[in-house]
Amino acid sequence: MKAFFTRQSSSFTYLNVTQFLGALNDNIFKLLIAYFCIDMLGKESSTRILATAGAIFVIPFLLFSSTSGMLADRFSKRNIIVVCKAFELVVMTLGVIALTMESPYGAYFILFLMATQSALFGPSKYGIIPELVGSEKISQANGLLTMMTFLAIIIGTFLASFLTDITGRNFVMAGTVCALISLAGLAASICIGKTPASGSKKKIHPWFLLEIYRTTRLIATRPILLISMLGSAYFLFAGAFIQLNVIPFAMELLDLTDVQGGYLFLLTALGIGTGSFVAGKISGKSIELGLVPIAGAGMTIGCFLLDAWSDHLFLIIPLIVALGACGGMYIVPLDAYIQVASPNKHRGQIVATANFFGFLGVLFASGILYFISEILVLPADKGFTFLGFLTIGMVVIVTWTIYHHFTRYLGMLFAKLHFRMTVTGTEMVPLDKPSVFICHHTAWNDTLLLLGSQRTPVRFFSEHMYDHSPMIKRLYKLLRIVSIPSIEFIEDDQKKVHQIYDSLRRGVSVCMFVDTSVRGEDLERISFNLKQMLTGTPYNVLHVELHKGEKITRSSRFQQLLQKVRVPATIRFASAF
Repeated sequence: MKAFFTRQSSSFTYLNVTQFLGALNDNIFKLLIAYFCIDMLGKESSTRILATAGAIFVIPFLLFSSTSGMLADRFSKRNIIVVCKAFELVVMTLGVIALTMESPYGAYFILFLMATQSALFGPSKYGIIPELVGSEKISQANGLLTMMTFLAIIIGTFLASFLTDITGRNFVMAGTVCALISLAGLAASICIGKTPASGSKKKIHPWFLLEIYRTTRLIATRPILLISMLGSAYFLFAGAFIQLNVIPFAMELLDLTDVQGGYLFLLTALGIGTGSFVAGKISGKSIELGLVPIAGAGMTIGCFLLDAWSDHLFLIIPLIVALGACGGMYIVPLDAYIQVASPNKHRGQIVATANFFGFLGVLFASGILYFISEILVLPADKGFTFLGFLTIGMVVIVTWTIYHHFTRYLGMLFAKLHFRMTVTGTEMVPLDKPSVFICHHTAWNDTLLLLGSQRTPVRFFSEHMYDHSPMIKRLYKLLRIVSIPSIEFIEDDQKKVHQIYDSLRRGVSVCMFVDTSVRGEDLERISFNLKQMLTGTPYNVLHVELHKGEKITRSSRFQQLLQKVRVPATIRFASAF
């Protein structure tokens, strides 16, 4: 992380400070409004007040997300950020006036203006990241940005409750603190280095839903980008539902006050920040989409356990932190992929469309909370069970779409457990595009070595698949390995050629497993034929050499077990020509 704080990357640091203070202010002010309205309208209205505040906060994101995306594509993102921060300072000053007048409706209106500022800020905040850091740092930058965002949520949730307590519920004094934070955010935004406009000439269209539809059609041509956007939107839905439901949950089932319930959500944000940091470290220089299904499964289990253990505070505390950590590991790869996979001229609009769907999810969260608590009259813990079932559906859809990324990640984990790997020639493997590998096939675990030794998902094409045991055949089916009668004449099989092109087009590398008897001129002929088949494409053809150590047979059982689990292996990538 030191690289982010060098002189060269200082603009990213100022961006991080700016968004940290903005997220801090959003969360302080939103909770202050909730506590203020509970004072004005009574504790029995707490669920309705929280649902109303949540809905009001999200409406500007639906109305202005498309416009803010087009602004980010037309003008300098840095200048948009500065203007947004100046507008935030004006809004917070008006907020202090509304609190002085003790007007719940005035406070709701200020919350609407605050959310409008955040909606205009969002696409520029995320879209500017590739302009401030190198492509190899985007995952780490997103992890750090998300971690700081949820650190702001943690501190903001704490400060909202703390300021309410320490001022004796003097909301005017607490609102003044928000105005001072806005001033600091404006100062930080001015320090961000100037960035050029992206060059889009697209005019701002008043019919924002039409623009959302057009952008969604553009995204739909890239299935993984589309599912990343929808998966990111689901995270905002789940996060909003948890935030809105946790205070009634604390009051109904844990016998806590509304302020103490606010402290409980602080633990969720702590977990999200931690999970985001961990996801950034795991991803390193690449984007690890394979984390998403695993983290989603963790979120599902956490939701069900919140209901099952709803009357045990000592279990709820670590559980809600773990739920947040899974959420952090879920969202970082998705947001990073959206930024990297979006074309530069459309990045702002795509991020804005992702924001639109995300905050549509936040609005649904308010509606579903109202439906569960007011219409069905169910306790708050049952809301978490409902969320768990929804998460199962989302995880299944995401896993199906990014299946090759998921299997590559699992393969990497198993490879690191099963082998002591030494990898050479990785500089030959591009990180920004798939490749075609040619490899001799000696055993079932060759697939693990290929999956574990490089960072792109791989689809395998193999001869002689039917020579394996039933268990290995099932493993190959799970990995979606394609059986081919002969690699040497694969160019004559148009169906297989189409599968190869389709995999490469979707960013999935292709590995051609050939028999160990294919050597010398025969291997060169296969390489040449594949190269000819890929003429006019940017994809490289590489040879992969695998060498595995032998198991120790004359030693103690314990040593044999260790040797079986950790077999030495060497993998070498080299150009086929």
